Amino acid sequence: MLFVITLLLIVGCSESSSNIKDEITHFSTQEETLEHFIENENIRGNIDLVTTTKNELLLVTQWRENIYFVGELKADDDGFYAFKISASVHMEIGAAWELITMDGNEYTIFFEKTNEKPNFIELSNEEYFISIVEGHTLNKNSINVTNGIKEVDTIKE
Repeated sequence: MLFVITLLLIVGCSESSSNIKDEITHFSTQEETLEHFIENENIRGNIDLVTTTKNELLLVTQWRENIYFVGELKADDDGFYAFKISASVHMEIGAAWELITMDGNEYTIFFEKTNEKPNFIELSNEEYFISIVEGHTLNKNSINVTNGIKEVDTIKE
């Protein structure tokens, strides 16, 4: 019985992984990829491109007023693609959540209305300041965190 359950879990995970790969549409340029991402996700707000210290390209996305998610812009042998890597989060005063990139790196993103802490940068919509730290830190009481932000650019205003 345990073997059957384990086998079903492995098959289910394999199918989920292959389904994600089937959903990816490649483009020859970053610009085309971002245009498709904006249209496909029906984004009406801003997008800020955060280059992490591990050179991953995270798309901090304001989907609608007070609703945000994180996507990722990637390149491989077939070209460029973008994919949503976090759930959409509705917030009024701020939020924080953990995410995992397509390469398996873990980060925690923090949204604050004010910039009273170190390593927070203002989003292009001027509504929130964000910080991205390496690792999943929400359940840890550690003050020793590593800033994950190397650079930020505005993609869509």
